[in-house]
Amino acid sequence: MILTVTPNTALDRVLFVDGFAFGATVRARGAADGMGGKGAVTSWVLGQLGIPSLATGFAAGETGRRMEEVLRRAGVIAEFLWVGGETRTNYVLARPCDGAQGTVTVSGLALAPGDPDRLRAHVEALLPRARWLLCGGSLPAGMPPDWYAALIARAQALGIPTLLDASDPVLAPNAAACPTVIKPNAAEAACLLGRPVETVEEAARGAVELRARGIEAVVITLGALGAVAATAEGLLYAPPVPVRVRNTAGAGDGLNAGLIAARLDGADWVEALRRGVAVATAVLLTPGTGEVCADDVRALYPRVTVRRL
Repeated sequence: MILTVTPNTALDRVLFVDGFAFGATVRARGAADGMGGKGAVTSWVLGQLGIPSLATGFAAGETGRRMEEVLRRAGVIAEFLWVGGETRTNYVLARPCDGAQGTVTVSGLALAPGDPDRLRAHVEALLPRARWLLCGGSLPAGMPPDWYAALIARAQALGIPTLLDASDPVLAPNAAACPTVIKPNAAEAACLLGRPVETVEEAARGAVELRARGIEAVVITLGALGAVAATAEGLLYAPPVPVRVRNTAGAGDGLNAGLIAARLDGADWVEALRRGVAVATAVLLTPGTGEVCADDVRALYPRVTVRRL
């Protein structure tokens, strides 16, 4: 079972607009709903592909109930802890002409002082059922920035591989716990390295440097340039598959889903990266965040290439 942890859960509302300006009325061409929060999105992708997972974290209010129901309809086991406030709604503005997007998000959860420890104990109780642990996304107010680190250490003590997918200020203090895999994008990798990451060559050097810190595999996603992975099997590069992009939100979570599912099947890193990119690319074809079609994944897989650098 793949266990995903999302302390700061959300639903996404995607609005397709040609542009935006303050003081003007902007008419959307269309709208779509999707999952939000990295771990929950990964579970939703897995569920749509028929791969079982268990999703946990905090949830609150009517939005939290809708989020949980979306996951359960996809076949995900949902075991969230309920807290005060309201699970977030993120608003994603997507430009149809080129797939560019931006996200507006606000805090919604209202944690009691004991809630972070309560969630940690809950996750630790679930770990014996897990074969992979994914820690994903931001942390709500009231949680220390290194909150994932203890879970990563506990999982690894039990022999459970871990994947961390988060941005600053959460990424660096939890990457220090040396999860099995980290998957930063270019901007997130730049924060970890203290220098820009703008090209495939810079990403390759950065991935090798980050892996030398004790992380088994470092996958850096580069958007339109593809993805680079530094692994025990060598340095790998997956160029992008040309498609007409509808919405980029959730593509990284699709990559997580494909990588973990492949590794659970015993695939090597070349195959895992190939499957991850196929899922991520399939997500790009859909309007909702993390929405994916298994037929698209199957059709895209033969077009994905992975080469050694």
